Amino acid sequence: MPVSNRTLMKIAALGGFATAAMGYALRSKINENISHTEYFKEAMQITHNHPGVVYLLGKPLKVGKIDVTDTENNWTKTLSAHYEVPVKGAKQKGTLYFWAERESELDKWSVNRIELQLANDTSKRLLVKGDL
Repeated sequence: MPVSNRTLMKIAALGGFATAAMGYALRSKINENISHTEYFKEAMQITHNHPGVVYLLGKPLKVGKIDVTDTENNWTKTLSAHYEVPVKGAKQKGTLYFWAERESELDKWSVNRIELQLANDTSKRLLVKGDL
């Protein structure tokens, strides 16, 4: 039994909508999983309590969604992790960069460096945690 073009267009539209919805849901789930990691929580706690960050961005400080499709800058490997997190305060917005490591898969994660780059001045970064 032949199927009309109109029916095929409806099926294709529903399929496209379902695919887009699943992609959005998957990105949201990955972001949620990252935000529950110990290194992400530690980086955000340090950032929220840093007087320089609070002064530059303003309160309240809001954390945006990580671009999980950018696997060159946002990744977790067995013993190391690096993320670029969009942040926004009452005064301005920027990007928070952080690095975390652990000695072995059984060890706790430790955030060893955090930097803040403001959106309106990409030539400099504020060192929030780490060595010079």
